Amino acid sequence: MVIKNKVTDLLLLLSLFCYGLDSYSILEVPVSWLGLAAIFTIAIVRDYKILLNINLYFLLALFLAPSFINIIPLGIAGFNLNLLLRLFNIVSFLVVIHFALKYFSTNSNENFLNLLQKLILIFSMYALYVYFAQIYDLPEIIRNRSNTGLLGDSLQTTFWQYEPHRAVGSFREPVLLSSMLVPLYFLYLFTAEKFNIVTVIVTSLAIGLTRSDLVRIYCSVLLAVLIINYFKRNKIHQAIYPILLILLFSLIGIKECDLNPQSEDCITSNIESSSIEAVIFTDIGETLSIGSDRSNVVDYFIFSFKSLSPQGIANINSGFSNYLSQEIQQEMYFTNRSLPNYLLKRFESKNFGTGNYSLLKYSPNVQNLFVNNSLSLGAPFVAILFVIFTNLWITEKKDLNFYIFLCILLFFFVTPIEEFNTFSALIIGAGYNMILKDKSNR
Repeated sequence: MVIKNKVTDLLLLLSLFCYGLDSYSILEVPVSWLGLAAIFTIAIVRDYKILLNINLYFLLALFLAPSFINIIPLGIAGFNLNLLLRLFNIVSFLVVIHFALKYFSTNSNENFLNLLQKLILIFSMYALYVYFAQIYDLPEIIRNRSNTGLLGDSLQTTFWQYEPHRAVGSFREPVLLSSMLVPLYFLYLFTAEKFNIVTVIVTSLAIGLTRSDLVRIYCSVLLAVLIINYFKRNKIHQAIYPILLILLFSLIGIKECDLNPQSEDCITSNIESSSIEAVIFTDIGETLSIGSDRSNVVDYFIFSFKSLSPQGIANINSGFSNYLSQEIQQEMYFTNRSLPNYLLKRFESKNFGTGNYSLLKYSPNVQNLFVNNSLSLGAPFVAILFVIFTNLWITEKKDLNFYIFLCILLFFFVTPIEEFNTFSALIIGAGYNMILKDKSNR
């Protein structure tokens, strides 16, 4: 059994490695999808009895009924790739979290934790290499997957013209790098009895250089929790130092064209350098303020949440686009009725008048897991979340481990990754057993 568990641990970490190769695809299939599928397969092989669990099918029926009601009139045409991926994420999340809750509670996690530390270090070292490789035009693995931009198949962003450079590692965007690395890193920080100092420094630097507002806010919340715990117990938790390092490193910004004026990006963009500039504290105000993209999501959530009726897992983006383009559609109507015929043409990406006409063609993402699932799954999702949280609050001791686990759950709800998947299921299941159920005094 011990050997079997070690093999399982290794396969899980290899699957997480594939999930982290977000920028790459094989025969147009993203490698990260293969990683998610691999975790799901491991869970089925190790815990096949979940397929006989009636609760699984009850939850699936509860969550997916609204979507199928909308799809049935469309027939086979309604099952596009986007819908199938969302269906897979829901099914695989329920299966993997059942597996993870059981697996990490009945087996020693020391081997998994050792492998996790090595995986974190590998991703962090590569992120640092890519950070400087993009500045100095050094070779890196060719990125062959399209970006997550509004206009579809756009190139991955690796150059910021008038902003400090940001670490992206093997991901398409800096925030996606932090969305994977942060939960893995904090699972390690709050379960390891002794830290690997190289891993702490390198990983904290890699996460900090993403310059993600999400990371800054999240680390500030964790820091506040640890400070409160210090005043209550008069004992400093060792994780406070890596968190401070992340916050410190996130304030360091280097503009590519100041550091390397001969960079291909700078020459192509015709940007002149001034001097080597380390930007400290200059964008803290932007972190604390809510931009239009975030405020639009909040407004749409409040507008749509009034009825709590499920919209279906395939309709959120189009609903969000319609909400944002209400004024634009009205302007289109009056413009087309009153101006010359040439204005009948739809300007897909040209902004004029009351707003962005690209919204009439492309559907933006809400980029928030809680908003996406609350609106797509409706009241049942919110009710189940309330029951789970209430049960945790009643049954668990309100110690540091409890609040740290809640913080990890919170991170998944605010990431721009809009859905629960096998990655989040694995980390939540592992965190529940390795942090919440472990009542040690780490």
